[in-house]
Amino acid sequence: MVKADTKSFKFLSEQEIEQIHQASLYILENFGVKVDDPDLRNDLHSKGCQIIGDRVKFKPDLVQLVLDNGTREITFTGRSGKKVEVKPGNVISHSTGGIPSILDLETGRKRNATLSDFVKTLRLMDHLDQLDMPCALVYPEDVPNEISQIRQFEHMLKFTTKPIYGPGISSAREAKYIVELFQVFSGPNNSLTDNPMGLVGISPESPLYFPKEITDTMKLIISAGIPTVILSAPIAGISGPFTIAGGVAQMTAEMLAFAAIAYLINPKTPLIYGSRLNYPNMRNGLSIWGLPEVGIGNVIVAQLARHYGFLTDVYGLSCTSCTFDNQMGYEKAINGILPVIAGANMISGFGSMANLMVASYEQLAIDNETFAMLRKVHRGVQVNPDTLALDVISSVLNGGTFLAQEHTVRHLRGGEIFMPKLGFDYSWSQWEAAGQKDIRMKARELVQEILKNDHYEPLAVEQEKEVDTIVEHAYQELVSK
Repeated sequence: MVKADTKSFKFLSEQEIEQIHQASLYILENFGVKVDDPDLRNDLHSKGCQIIGDRVKFKPDLVQLVLDNGTREITFTGRSGKKVEVKPGNVISHSTGGIPSILDLETGRKRNATLSDFVKTLRLMDHLDQLDMPCALVYPEDVPNEISQIRQFEHMLKFTTKPIYGPGISSAREAKYIVELFQVFSGPNNSLTDNPMGLVGISPESPLYFPKEITDTMKLIISAGIPTVILSAPIAGISGPFTIAGGVAQMTAEMLAFAAIAYLINPKTPLIYGSRLNYPNMRNGLSIWGLPEVGIGNVIVAQLARHYGFLTDVYGLSCTSCTFDNQMGYEKAINGILPVIAGANMISGFGSMANLMVASYEQLAIDNETFAMLRKVHRGVQVNPDTLALDVISSVLNGGTFLAQEHTVRHLRGGEIFMPKLGFDYSWSQWEAAGQKDIRMKARELVQEILKNDHYEPLAVEQEKEVDTIVEHAYQELVSK
């Protein structure tokens, strides 16, 4: 265990966090997880696990070994040289991934997302200063399912210069080609763990199940050393307990089991605890991502992960609202601010609405401004002789003015007061004079301007050829047959 950050918001006491930890250990040791692969079960047995049929029960000493091996810091480098440091004290943003529908930028109507949308959203995200790692925001309908994850990753390599949050991978046949695409930028003989350009996500199934397709995918990705987010996603009352504490305990057990399996495959591969615990509308069974329980659960996960020394990736800018209204604003605000002040390392949700089922160009721009405000909160307040400004107060009381003080100008330029780039901060009369534009109208204008003037540096010719060759081989194997 590591010493907790005393500056971070805590929802539970250390005693309560320890209770959840002990519950997770109990689940692993007494209930175990289902593992389909017999060879993997044998490997786990050799490490002291008890095997009963297709279930594996983990001993606390193996879990502790995994915890002691947890990743404390990862630095990602995009092809432009832009670096993103995921470490305690930093908060990193990324978009949602795999959304099936999008609001058309011209008509405003919902439709199925296409590869053209995939590329345009990547280019837009490349320009958003508060979005650190673009994800595969939409799932393009015009790409064959058998090769969709590969085509998504291909286009991420080609159309964004930032570090990449790759698509969630659930197919071993696609995983081998994604490893090859990673290697284009590192060389076949270099570790993908050192100075990685991005990461991927892999999801165990809830409750407590590792299908062979998932463990085969893990073997390829983890063996290659590609940083991986453990995307455990129990649905309360359906694939996990209905209570928040019980859901976090089960999800943590799934995360620790995943980490133990990954440790056997390659102990050097960086892992991130990717909490995706979610809550349903019990009238229809659909997940609701705007509930305050999303933010509360993520606060607890952030606390628990700090207790372990794990890095975390949680949802924050998520909502249930299907339009640009007050509901969207307050849902994204509360679910964003809670994990930020609790010390979560990575925050997802950029560009999403309608329970992560609809993406929006305008929402990407709005979320960029929202995250700028969250970062302002995260930075906190400095208290020192300069910020206390006693000499400034004295000067003004002796005949000066605050507006004329160098101190005022310096701190204004230094960002002491938040200044929106998209939001409105004038008077009612000025708002009327500017056309009474709401936030969506202003966001649409900004997006259109960015895309109209967009220019980007393509891949080097040799890299582009390598990427195209890999994708063509994948197409021949997975689609043409």
